[in-house]
Amino acid sequence: MHRGHALFLIADTPLVEPWQEIPIYNLPDRMNLPVIRYFFWEIWVRQILRDWKPDVLHAHRVSSAGWLGAFSGFHPHVVTPWGSDLYLHPDRSRTARWLARRVMKSADLVTADSRDLCQRAIDFGARADATHVIQWGVDLSLFKPIENRNYLRNMSGISDGPVVLSPRGLNPVYNIDTIIRSIPLVRQAFPDVVYLLRMYNEEPDYKQEVEKLIVELDLQSTIQWIGKIEPWERIVDTYNLADLVVSVPSSDSTAVSLLEAMACGLPVIATDLPSNREWIRNSDNGFLVPVREPLRLAEATIHLLRDPRQCANFAKKNLILVQDKANHQTEMEKMEQLYLGLTSSGRSD
Repeated sequence: MHRGHALFLIADTPLVEPWQEIPIYNLPDRMNLPVIRYFFWEIWVRQILRDWKPDVLHAHRVSSAGWLGAFSGFHPHVVTPWGSDLYLHPDRSRTARWLARRVMKSADLVTADSRDLCQRAIDFGARADATHVIQWGVDLSLFKPIENRNYLRNMSGISDGPVVLSPRGLNPVYNIDTIIRSIPLVRQAFPDVVYLLRMYNEEPDYKQEVEKLIVELDLQSTIQWIGKIEPWERIVDTYNLADLVVSVPSSDSTAVSLLEAMACGLPVIATDLPSNREWIRNSDNGFLVPVREPLRLAEATIHLLRDPRQCANFAKKNLILVQDKANHQTEMEKMEQLYLGLTSSGRSD
């Protein structure tokens, strides 16, 4: 908006907090019945587009928003897959797979935050010449290392022991239970270790499972939960409390939280997934571990906590990598140029 563009939002998920800066049409507020809602939403989306007359329609996620964009018939139409919407959702049914193909084939432009996710989009019918890697990136003026981490820990009441942060939500795909199962092994080597876990985007049944597991393993004194962070910018302090970050989902594209950790000068341990390999070279600037293997995760964690020199080496490389390849401002300028290219050449179907 500060670059002279007007922005309008059609929301297909309930808004947690109102946005005052831009006009919003909140579809779930009007009607949110399962399945049938999409029939009504599509009618309303077409009407909104006729009224607003945007230059570009950009759908974030292939499922839901992507469906609405594809069947609106509007062009130019941009689609940005987020990860599970192409990695996992199409495998749910033939219908889900058909819808994913329909969305990808209808798009005039596809952007994704990893080469692997771009290839997945192409496999589902996106045009290779219209598919680009664009990162959400990191605000490097905000996410950066701080010099006095000990002062920050004292202010937060955290002990002098090592601190491990998991920045992912409390959802089965992120395998928080795998992290918890690794803790007893890590605690044998570092009895005073502290794990910081995020309490957000909770899936209720999974939350109960995780809480039960913590009690069974007697880890209540080792784990500290971090709830809603306000203002949001204070999440930088959370990263800077940690000695290392672990992110071990079963499926993922480029995780912004991983890039934020790197920008804060932290070593990272992540699952060995194609998108993670685009950022982490195992044993060179971090560790990659198999999915859902607590023993391997514990071994990697112990190794790093025992070797501050390697941690510092990983952190230095990660900081340079993010500065070179994930600067939010630079990436948004790339996106702007793609928008301008669409509006100058256009596609009218």
